[in-house]
Amino acid sequence: MTQSRRNFLKTSTAGLAGIAGLSGLPTFGAELPKSGPGTPRFIFLRKSNGLFPSEFVPPTLSEADKKREENKEALDIDLDRHDLPEWMKPLGAHKNDLTILQGLSAKMCTMGHSTYQSPLAVSRSAERVATITRASVDVELGRMFSSPFEHIELTCAKNEKGVVRGMSSIGPKQPNYAFASPSAAYRNLFAEGVEKDNSQKAADSLYEFLNENIARHDSKTLDWIESQKIGNYVNSADALIERNAQLKSMAPQIAANLPKLSKSVLDDQYTVVEQQFAFADILVSSLRAGLSNVATFTLDDLGTRYDGVLQDTIELHEIGHNKALKGMPALEVRSHLRTHHMKVVNKLVEDLKASPEGNGSMFDNTVIFYLPENGEAHHSHGTEVPFIILAGDKVKLNMARRRYIRLPNYNEEGHKTLGNWYTTILNAYGNPIKHYGDFDVSLKVDQEGPIKQFLS
Repeated sequence: MTQSRRNFLKTSTAGLAGIAGLSGLPTFGAELPKSGPGTPRFIFLRKSNGLFPSEFVPPTLSEADKKREENKEALDIDLDRHDLPEWMKPLGAHKNDLTILQGLSAKMCTMGHSTYQSPLAVSRSAERVATITRASVDVELGRMFSSPFEHIELTCAKNEKGVVRGMSSIGPKQPNYAFASPSAAYRNLFAEGVEKDNSQKAADSLYEFLNENIARHDSKTLDWIESQKIGNYVNSADALIERNAQLKSMAPQIAANLPKLSKSVLDDQYTVVEQQFAFADILVSSLRAGLSNVATFTLDDLGTRYDGVLQDTIELHEIGHNKALKGMPALEVRSHLRTHHMKVVNKLVEDLKASPEGNGSMFDNTVIFYLPENGEAHHSHGTEVPFIILAGDKVKLNMARRRYIRLPNYNEEGHKTLGNWYTTILNAYGNPIKHYGDFDVSLKVDQEGPIKQFLS
């Protein structure tokens, strides 16, 4: 029945906005809260090919701390006294907002080449839709702080265009949908803020037409199961009609926060680097306009052919297998890519800090997470998933910023998993879930619940 509903929505010509926002269809008749000062916001940035934990270590650690780091012992170090790794230098101006978190394991997830929904849903997940077990943590957060598009997903995976299957999930066996090109995101997210073409005007009345005709058919059927199916169709159409009405009421706000994209980008003519910076503009504009409070941005996957970083196109899979690029060692190429990612992160932080809200800026209540989707290496085992976290002054996570934190090593007392980390985030923002995600059957230590040191 769920698949039938999705197929119904796909056939609607209105539908890219409906499809891409399927994670957040509002409950019919419910009044959605508006974003404003104090609204929590979350940005998840995923990258492929793994990140070596050694690449996160401040180069100025004392010999004693270096030894503890090599042994993967617990550490909590003030970054004020240390330099950032060279590739993180684009974040130097935001050091006061930065936490480097090491030591989280994810062996309950599917690791290796491509992880699909796995690292955000804390479960085994493969390309097959049937393997998706739950709504991913980003979608859960979007539902807690509702908006017209509760969760927005953007992707540079496989150099695709339009609207594609995303790497988040809205429930069991239900992948989210993602915008794979800036033009598709712009047309659908900001439609109420720009002058509509004839096809968009026609789409506005389509949901009403479908709703009336489905309801008329329902009145003629005596089959209870068939009526249940039709009811789902009606509710979906009703929810989208309500969303469209809300977006219409927000038209001035949306128009005032349109992203400034070049004609070539809107014509789908761009390098991956240009695409990523355009998506960064779209992401921040979406938050400013109140379209969403949660976004997931897949910077790349192993199918992304990278142009715009170096003179030559980068094949990420080959780099992951340590193959040189026209004489440049793979480790050096990886460093260039990481530095480029930090420039994208820096743009997000700078733009949010430049967006006034209340007595401060939008960044005050924002948390940005940068993580390697497949953990500690190209062929990873899930023993570590390092995180870079940038957080504003008013976030509810009790993480002393300007810190380098390493949690105890795998299977040692106090060790924590990706499930513990996401449970912490959900609990801190009001979701009382006892534990989010699957357990690691190999762990001998207690792995249920949040990381208490990170809760206020």
